[in-house]
Amino acid sequence: MTEYISRPLANSLLKSKRKVAILEGARAVGKTMMAQRQLVPQGFAYETFADQNTYEQARTDLHNWLSGLQLPVVIDEAQRVADLPLAIKEMVDALPSGRLYVVLTGSAIINRGGLSGQNPLARRVQRYTMSPLTQREIQGTPGSLVDDLFEAEPNVSYKESLSRAQLLELMTAGGLPGYATQYREYEEWERERLISNNIRTMLGNTILPGEKLDMATAQTILDRLLCVPGGILNSSALGNALALDRRTVERYVSIFMRRFLVHDLPNLKTAPNRQTFARAKIHPVDTSLSVQTMLSKGEDPMKDAVAYGNTLESFVANQIVPAVQWSRVHPDCFYWRQAGRAPKEVDLVMLSRNRLVGVEVKSAGSVSREDFKGLAALAEDARFERGYLVYTGSRVMKWSDNLWAIPVTALWDPAAFAATK
Repeated sequence: MTEYISRPLANSLLKSKRKVAILEGARAVGKTMMAQRQLVPQGFAYETFADQNTYEQARTDLHNWLSGLQLPVVIDEAQRVADLPLAIKEMVDALPSGRLYVVLTGSAIINRGGLSGQNPLARRVQRYTMSPLTQREIQGTPGSLVDDLFEAEPNVSYKESLSRAQLLELMTAGGLPGYATQYREYEEWERERLISNNIRTMLGNTILPGEKLDMATAQTILDRLLCVPGGILNSSALGNALALDRRTVERYVSIFMRRFLVHDLPNLKTAPNRQTFARAKIHPVDTSLSVQTMLSKGEDPMKDAVAYGNTLESFVANQIVPAVQWSRVHPDCFYWRQAGRAPKEVDLVMLSRNRLVGVEVKSAGSVSREDFKGLAALAEDARFERGYLVYTGSRVMKWSDNLWAIPVTALWDPAAFAATK
């Protein structure tokens, strides 16, 4: 039996002072296991709509079913009962404030509708998203990478690297618990089949009540996105390539996001009223989905430098973005692209209370001043605090006052940020 890996997200959830917490995330990402292993021991009861009898009881007599629950309680697969959020609102409104009573978990975004389109749990709920395991979680490294990137001093004595093949293996294994922790036990054909089955399961048309999709269309669009991890979404160009209209592409991308197959990073340069996933960077929720999809299409990231670099960018993003939820600093995440004849770009930018931290990713084992041009342009923003160039070499190097080159291994090795401010 695989040893359970404790999730730091559980500690953040347990500290919530809202009456309701919503925990969402892809199938097989570990929500149920975390609830049973880390919330139930803290006094939570556990109910799941994956159990057909429980589902039928709740669906046919929801208010009576809720009144019989022991509190606090975890309700798993909560998205299956569309009226649940409104009923939960009515229940918790009668309870004292200042503590957590109900945790709703779901493999798709739990219904935010009701009350004429308003969120019935507004001001009562805190939302969390569970992502696949980061390398810090797998390695057992304490603390949040986000806090280190904002507040710790990189250790210039640090020296550690991975070979190109070793790093690709980490990206191929990804962080889905049942896959990543047993990756080496599978044959290559088993890995490809497991991931393709996972994708089909996540795309299943029974996840959200009333939602329908054409599986062939969904798979075609998703394959294109997964084969270019971290690509900037151009709905019109993608639609033209697939003989689909832009609105169809955007509807399916929205479905993929609601089912946590992909996540987006909007452009920090885009005006707030235009911050949609159009022209956002689209990352796979786990790089295992991208690598296995590429391999199934005859594309080998080990032989294709562009595919390798794209996958590494998503891998780095997937080490950083999830950690926002258990960090002391809670930034919003973007990418940054400055338009023009010679556009400059930074792969990931974190913004917290007028503090900007940029992260650029390079798949090379050495760095030059040219590699810092995007970060240097971002540094002209008065909010800029520091920037990191994550590369595949071995040494931490300080460039200018606010710019650092750090090995990709620094994202999970505690020795890389040994000296703190």
